Order: sequence, then structure tokens, then C-alpha cells
Amino acid sequence: MKQYWVLVGSFGSGKSELALNLALEKAKEGPCTLVDLDVINPYFRTSERGDVLEPAGVELIMPPFALEKIEIMALSARVYSVFAPGEGNVIFDIGGDDVGSIALGQYRPRFEQIPADKMHVLFVVNPLRPTAADLPSALDTLYKIQYVSRLSVTGIVNNANLAGETDVSHLLEGYELVKALSQQTGIPVWGTCGTAEVLPSFEVYAKEHQLDPAYIGKYQPIEIMMHRSWDKFLKEGL
Repeated sequence: MKQYWVLVGSFGSGKSELALNLALEKAKEGPCTLVDLDVINPYFRTSERGDVLEPAGVELIMPPFALEKIEIMALSARVYSVFAPGEGNVIFDIGGDDVGSIALGQYRPRFEQIPADKMHVLFVVNPLRPTAADLPSALDTLYKIQYVSRLSVTGIVNNANLAGETDVSHLLEGYELVKALSQQTGIPVWGTCGTAEVLPSFEVYAKEHQLDPAYIGKYQPIEIMMHRSWDKFLKEGL
């Protein structure tokens, strides 16, 4: 059966970057579909990288008019096709916070039919953004997302970053937060994301300082493909 990956989290957590990288990774294993389910923020949209996804064999499903600079909160009927029997991987890139996750609610009957071992709901955490800067904020966001999406988070992702300024200290900050979040909720840490410039150094640091592997999870390499500054967007808008 297909494996389903649903990426949720706060605005600016890096869900779209992870979705793109995960899709390209899974496409090497077999059929892969990326569903852009973000009807909230047209500025950071995985659909814009169809030029990379489609040559790699990733089927892209996006909202109507997603690339037409028309803001219509509508979802493609093609989304239902990913629940048909088959093989491969299906990755959902969801809008930020609980507002963006509302879009998932209508698919609850379909998700409920998926075996637990085929369903992965990943809560992407970037503590360098206000809505996940500390444990109470991250918990609040997680619980709200679960409530409106009607899905239970199965894994936590440390995606601490400051774009090109990211260093090991930022991933360490993320490690401490996802560790506390995991201990509080009982949800395991799925992985730690980072670019080729940072992730190997953090892996060395983790071994030297005996960080608990349970709160690191898998090391997930990330190549930055969105090429936009979130900080610039917050200050200047589109």
C-alpha cells in the first residue's frame, strides 16, 4: 500500500522545504505524489517548483489557480485520487498553523481507512519562529492542529533554522525543544533537518556530547529550493 506523509506546523517552520526534499527522495524509490494543500499562504508554495518535481517523476497536485496570482481558497478534486489503491508515497504540504490544517478535516473519512503503519503525520518545528519559540507555544500549536485536522501527530521534526545564517547552535536549540515536546506528549522525534553545510557538523557535535539519539531521529538532509526570505516577507509582504 501507499505510504502517506502529512506535514503540519507553524508558519515559517519549513514544511514546504521538507515536503520538496522528501518528495524528491521518495521518487527515487517509486511512484510519488506531492499534494500542495496550502490555501493560506501563496508566497511559499511547493507548486512553484514543478520545474524540479516533474522531471524527477513526482506527480504534483495543487489548488486551482495556484500559480495564477489569484487567491481563491479552493482545493483540487484530484486530491481524492491519491486515496485510490496503489503503491508509492503521497506527501501532503499543509498550510501553516491550525488555520491551514482545517483543509485536512474534509478528508478524515479517507485518512481513517489508512492503516496506522502507513500514515505519518509530522509536526515540523522551527523554534526560531514566534509560534514555536518555546514549549508552551509549540504545544498550543500542535494541539490546535490536531483538533482542526482531526489527525494525530505521529512524529516531531527538528527543523530549526535561520535560513543562510543557520549553525549548529540553532539545531541544538531545536533539539532541546523537540526533546521537551516529545517527553511532554509521548510523540517520538522523527528526524532532524539541515543543509549539507550544517547537518554533518551537528551530527559530530551530537556524538561528542552524547545527545540522546531518540530525540534526534533520522538525519534528514535538506536542499533549499524555495529561494525566498521569510524574514523579508514578514517585513515587506509580497
